[in-house]
Amino acid sequence: MKKRTGVKVATAAFLTLIALTGSGTASAKTTYKAVSASKNQLVDIVLKPRSQSAMGSYAYQVVTPSSKNYHKYLTSKQVSSKYGQTTAKVNALKKYLKKYHLKAGVYSGNMVMVVKGSTKNVEKAFKVKLYNVKSNGNSYQKAKGTPKLPTSLQKSTMAIFGLSNYNSMSENGKIQTKGQYQPQVIHKRASIITNSDSPQKFIAKYNLGSLYSNGNEGNNRTMGIITFANFHPSDATKYWRSENISAKKNRISVYRTNGYKGSWYGYDESTMDVEQAGAIAPKANIRAYVGRSDVTGMVNSVAAAVGENKVDTLSISWGQSEQQVAAEIKLGTTPKQYNQIMNLLYAQAAVQGISVFTASGDSGAYDGIQEGQSPALNVDMPASSPFVTAVGGTTLPKSYQVDGKTVKITKERAWSSDFLYPNYKKQEFFSKSAKLASYFTGTGGGFSRYNKTPKYQRGFSGVGTYDATQLWQIKSGSINLLKKAKKVSGNKTGRNVPDLSVNADPNTGYSTYISSASRAGKNGQWYIAGGTSIAAPQVAAASAVMSSNTKSRLGFWNPQIYRFAKTSSSPFTVLDSRTNNSNLYYTGQPGKKYNQATGLGTVDFTKLLAKFKSQK
Repeated sequence: MKKRTGVKVATAAFLTLIALTGSGTASAKTTYKAVSASKNQLVDIVLKPRSQSAMGSYAYQVVTPSSKNYHKYLTSKQVSSKYGQTTAKVNALKKYLKKYHLKAGVYSGNMVMVVKGSTKNVEKAFKVKLYNVKSNGNSYQKAKGTPKLPTSLQKSTMAIFGLSNYNSMSENGKIQTKGQYQPQVIHKRASIITNSDSPQKFIAKYNLGSLYSNGNEGNNRTMGIITFANFHPSDATKYWRSENISAKKNRISVYRTNGYKGSWYGYDESTMDVEQAGAIAPKANIRAYVGRSDVTGMVNSVAAAVGENKVDTLSISWGQSEQQVAAEIKLGTTPKQYNQIMNLLYAQAAVQGISVFTASGDSGAYDGIQEGQSPALNVDMPASSPFVTAVGGTTLPKSYQVDGKTVKITKERAWSSDFLYPNYKKQEFFSKSAKLASYFTGTGGGFSRYNKTPKYQRGFSGVGTYDATQLWQIKSGSINLLKKAKKVSGNKTGRNVPDLSVNADPNTGYSTYISSASRAGKNGQWYIAGGTSIAAPQVAAASAVMSSNTKSRLGFWNPQIYRFAKTSSSPFTVLDSRTNNSNLYYTGQPGKKYNQATGLGTVDFTKLLAKFKSQK
């Protein structure tokens, strides 16, 4: 999983960047081969909740001081009995599946059932045929036929999936480069903690330091991290030790979703998430949920984390563009109810008081473009869910040499690469992906096509309206850099992304230590890293620190922080400048409190905690 409209040409002269094809485009040759009858399969049955809307309403009630249910967080067992599918229906499903020698288990909450067994038995139970498909350079498993259960059982289900799979999850992190995002080794110094590349920069910049008094550094809190790759816990402990961070010992545990042994693809992302979260909340526990890199892995890992109910905060740095999800639904590898399913699980987290934070993406307003998708304005999933706090990115003041001239970023702004374009025009790129990675780098933000504007955003200053600077012409699958940028503005519906922003630019980023995938602690290198995938676990960790200063979980942030942002003593610094403040399309809206490039803006955590504490 990874982070990601029509426009008119402003002038006839422009730079052609690249022609891209859409995901799921038919290839000249597609082959099908029956899946081995003995192959082990993993299938999800998403159970219909008794009332998803009622659970969504309760998610607001538990964080509304005037409600009689304020801070009456439910356990996952209480969710099962109040909102989940009935035990009788669950047992009836298990009994049916057992006839076909299939094993079934349900995550606490009675929302998701996991079914395991051989291809032969799965095909019989669900009335499908499974094939291995090779098409358009991709290989994946796909079911022929719509999976079905007996009518009496089908009524209790929302979706059946996992029969088809398509590895599409990607991470939202970047390592500082010399032009094209290649690793840059930094020299280790005796005391990195005081240097500008340490996590201390985050703590100081966003006024978190005062909250560490009395040892409240995430004590008695657990941070969950959803990831799709293995990592070496020893890298994290070495990192904290080298940064002079007095981190709690034996704090890392790993939950392998469905017994998944894990892949090492993307292990740098997992490592960065754990290191940064642990650095910001050094006394909190960390529980990593490692799952398959597809929608089944995402659903099961989130269901496991929420069902266990051990974590107080949950960070997700992986995702897909909404366009990619739409393409996979059309391809038949992702259930059409996927957005509804994920919202169901995030709502369960909310009623249990778990604060969920997601990365908004690293390709600016064009989420997914770096993965070769047809260029279009896009936001990321799960950042577009109304039940998560989407974390966007900024860049900090810094001087750059651009086309032989010194360009100074004098104040914090939305993170993007737009001011570096003069350098890229003269740069030789050795691959299309490197060219895309340079031009389309920045914080994700915009409007969801799947989710309506949530209650907490309705009527809020700046939500549903936008100012933008159009840099690109999109036409017939190609995207071209305009010679002269064009200012546009308008109105748009849908969930506005992100909710808030913190530093995410790798050029003003944070140190990280990563050893080789095969040898823990061996051949380790120090990097400067960035991306909204670092911002999300940092904010999740800050939430854990704040929560350790209170008597309970902070719960679902969004209804609360939008209330706080309306007050005269708002804990947010709005970034509303119309110039030098874009995510490659959306800019600030002068005088508005919400802006699609940066959300509510940057946060002062000391002021934010005071707001949480002042609620009655």
